Amino acid sequence: MRLRQIEVFYAIMSTGSLRRAAEVLHVSQPAASKVLRYAEQSLGFALFERTGGRLVPTREARIMLPHVNTIFEKISDLKRLTENLRYARDGHAISIGCVPSLGLSVVPRVIQRYHAAHPGNELTIDTLHGPEIVSRILNHDLDLGIVFGTYEKQGLTASHIADVPLVLIDQETATGPVALEDINPARYIGLSENDPTARLLDMVWEEADLSTVPVVRVRTHYMAAELVRLGGGCAIVDGLTALHHPGLPPPLPLKPPLGIACTVLFRADYALSHISRDILELLKEEIQKDLAGLPAL
Repeated sequence: MRLRQIEVFYAIMSTGSLRRAAEVLHVSQPAASKVLRYAEQSLGFALFERTGGRLVPTREARIMLPHVNTIFEKISDLKRLTENLRYARDGHAISIGCVPSLGLSVVPRVIQRYHAAHPGNELTIDTLHGPEIVSRILNHDLDLGIVFGTYEKQGLTASHIADVPLVLIDQETATGPVALEDINPARYIGLSENDPTARLLDMVWEEADLSTVPVVRVRTHYMAAELVRLGGGCAIVDGLTALHHPGLPPPLPLKPPLGIACTVLFRADYALSHISRDILELLKEEIQKDLAGLPAL
């Protein structure tokens, strides 16, 4: 099948009629009907049965549809890629992905400061998890990624921004520092095993010959913090989340101290644009402000 034939087939399957498909494709109904007829002739089987003036998909058409959906997803990806490449060339747009903790604390202030100084530039920001950010950078769908932890992957450059302390938040514990062995496993709210913080804590616990299985696991530091606020237990989160989440008890340092790297990711084969460099400088400034505002840990 030729691409135009696939487009007509897809439009009919999506809209339910030849007339509406023609309208979507901005062609006449006879023209769409002609393309469909040629498609069926080239395939050697019917895609639709004509019943009472309606087109009803055949069994073969329904089998083909998931594969056609995949083609159009790839076309959509290609369109987005070409748009990203075009905007990247003119240097007046940037797309950023950041982990939720930073998207609810530091990054909005960075964006506000940058936009106030450069109102003509286009900024797009998504909150995503680390693996999604890596994937979208490699697919040219993001210019910068701001994550916790380090992601060593071919094609990526990682720039260390800061070390953010990990803290315990607990409604029932008033003083610190707190050793990991003193945390009650029955009340511990853990992070997803794919989270860099969770991997770090699991390694530290294992080295100390300790083991704990969280009663609850969540994907974000902010959700863990909210469960603590609601009295659901205790959690270890990054200090920025503890600082910005309302209604939490004072964060408590860990013994020994633990921290997680804040890292900026970008494609290794691209030089950073002037927007990216400016954003990075603002990010460093805002993170240092927040770290200075944490209680002495």
